[in-house]
Amino acid sequence: MRKSYKWAFVASILLASLVLTACQGASVQVPITVVVKETQVVEQTSVVKQTQIVNQTQVVEVTSPPAGAFTTPHPILGDLKVRQAIAYCTDRASLIKSVYPWLPDAEQAKLLMDTNIPRVSWAAYDGPEVQKYAFDVDKGKALLAEAGWADADGDGILEKDGNSLSLHFTTTTAAFRQTWSAVFVQNMKACGISIIPLYAPASWWFGSTTGLRRRDFELGAFAWVGESDPKGQTLYACNQIPLPDNGWAGQNYMGWCNQAASDAINAANNTFVKEERIKQYKIFQIEFAKDLPSLPVFQRAEGNAASSHLIGFKPSATEYYTWNAA
Repeated sequence: MRKSYKWAFVASILLASLVLTACQGASVQVPITVVVKETQVVEQTSVVKQTQIVNQTQVVEVTSPPAGAFTTPHPILGDLKVRQAIAYCTDRASLIKSVYPWLPDAEQAKLLMDTNIPRVSWAAYDGPEVQKYAFDVDKGKALLAEAGWADADGDGILEKDGNSLSLHFTTTTAAFRQTWSAVFVQNMKACGISIIPLYAPASWWFGSTTGLRRRDFELGAFAWVGESDPKGQTLYACNQIPLPDNGWAGQNYMGWCNQAASDAINAANNTFVKEERIKQYKIFQIEFAKDLPSLPVFQRAEGNAASSHLIGFKPSATEYYTWNAA
């Protein structure tokens, strides 16, 4: 059997919900099915975890949001300095090593991303205008201090105005995500940020009326399958923010609206002229890295295998493995 690994455009993304998700109004009943209790120890790149997932079904009150809901900046993540600090405090190389220890260091380094577009894409731009967030704990701590966060009681967790710097981090129960997110939790703790991990069933996290679709998270992680065409307008355009007022349409779960970026991503997806598309994607990536509505964690690997009798088997990172079947 012939084996081949391809680097699919599948980016695990750490999302920062930039707006509050409080609701008010008439109540309905929904089931909540996951409670997670977790202890973990991280030594270098080895992760030792004990996770207990207790399934419970209970009825809770969920209210209909008023007009204009989901537009209030998040009290913590609405601050750009906090988002930038999270980026600097995230050791993405260690995250990659935790799930791909079998890859050579040089190959692991290729999985790092600076924008939402993988480096190997024709639309990727890596110029100096794109702000980079290399792992730098001191720089992350300095930004948090500038934002007014300090460890007044010496417990290792920063506080501001009597509130701890604590955030819920939601993703699925997949072992892959639990492994790298355990390293992320320790990264944040080293910078004084308390992360409460919530590992929810994929059916809830990706449900049509729950989780991401209702922007029911503070920090969250998910992946998407990339293509040769980077697209992106449903994820980042201003008119793609899911809101009660628009029936929760769109995939801009961060609630990010940068008009220059929005205009550029829409323009890039409304022309067939490649040179113009490259120009517009460049504008978008500069604005994306500047505002940091989400942090690209890494590009995921995808393996393919085929019989040695199959001629011309050439997996592509941007197409299905049968793309050249003819």
